[in-house]
Amino acid sequence: MKKQKMTYLSSGMVGLAGLVLMGLQTNDAQAATNGTVNYADGATTVWTSPAVGQKPARYLATNQQVTIQDTKQVYGQTWYKLGNDEWVSSQFITAGDATAQPAATTTAVKNTVTANFQSGATTVWADTTAAQPTGEYLTYGTTKNVIDQKDLNGTTWYQLESKGWIPASYVVLNNPNLDGVTPITNAPAVTPVAATTTTTEVQAPAAPQATTPAPATETPAPAATTEATTPAATTSTPAATTQPAQTQTTTTQSSQQTIQATTTQQAPQTNTTTKASGNAQTVINAALSQIGTPYVWGGTTPGVGLDCSGLVQYAYAQAGVSLKRVTTAQEGAGQRVSLDNLQPGDILFWGGAGASYHDAIYIGGGQYVHAPQPGESVKKASISSYFMPSFAVRVL
Repeated sequence: MKKQKMTYLSSGMVGLAGLVLMGLQTNDAQAATNGTVNYADGATTVWTSPAVGQKPARYLATNQQVTIQDTKQVYGQTWYKLGNDEWVSSQFITAGDATAQPAATTTAVKNTVTANFQSGATTVWADTTAAQPTGEYLTYGTTKNVIDQKDLNGTTWYQLESKGWIPASYVVLNNPNLDGVTPITNAPAVTPVAATTTTTEVQAPAAPQATTPAPATETPAPAATTEATTPAATTSTPAATTQPAQTQTTTTQSSQQTIQATTTQQAPQTNTTTKASGNAQTVINAALSQIGTPYVWGGTTPGVGLDCSGLVQYAYAQAGVSLKRVTTAQEGAGQRVSLDNLQPGDILFWGGAGASYHDAIYIGGGQYVHAPQPGESVKKASISSYFMPSFAVRVL
């Protein structure tokens, strides 16, 4: 995924924190004219702009030498200008001597964060997935030192000296007295979405009549030169233990039944059965087959290394659908659909239309398969309030 693309902080308090950081961050590379690419896990993207709407301009290899013409601060992050419409985040370039540390990380140990959530204690998490609390909680006004910072998928995270992580939306940076800051009293919880409701359509190309507990609507069968049979097997999402609706269909050649069943998914334990069309199931199976494949920026080789759009491109290719290489190009592969009406096989996107930085394949039951970021592998994940997709596209 486009990890190097800068994301914007999602709340007023986070925005204030970003402005404070921007004011305090030093610019170690201002006088430097040379730099070395320090990212070793793949190619480093050069963007047309450090702001929203940026597009890839070219790519740099590890240890490649570059000339830094100018620097710019964007929401607390330093960017280096390498040429006309060519910008790279400073975290991927070591300015000056090869032994120098990137400017973007030199100020992390100098920062503090102060808990600004007044309605309860703020959870400190074991990592940035917000899946496991450390057991440490910060009460309102508690100040801690920061040793690291990450900007991941639209959320800024701070690592404390205890090695735990805390999201920026609950704290204020470098303002221990919380001067001029309005306390947070209704902040979102760091948990998966409590419940979502989806509507799944199952098309039976040939069925004279159907017996089902769910309401059925009969429509004339369209003219067709080929005959397809709905797969007999029902594909269940992982950890599903019950089927909320059973649909029994008898096939024929003269009519078509469209059966709509609405189910409620409970998170994080989701008990639901989702049925995908033949081509969509092929896409899902291909994506699931790559679980464990390492994330590699720009990777397109199954079993060896894939990035987010490389995984999506590969999975759809197995169903005979040719997609373009990057997320912004894949946005135009199908029809935009609501996040409330997702179907297995839909492509989920994070970021604004025309500027998406990550995508994944929805597999049903509130889950998706994606290639997250360097250091991780292809895996399944659940849609949550802390990493909510921005929109979806239906290709099949």
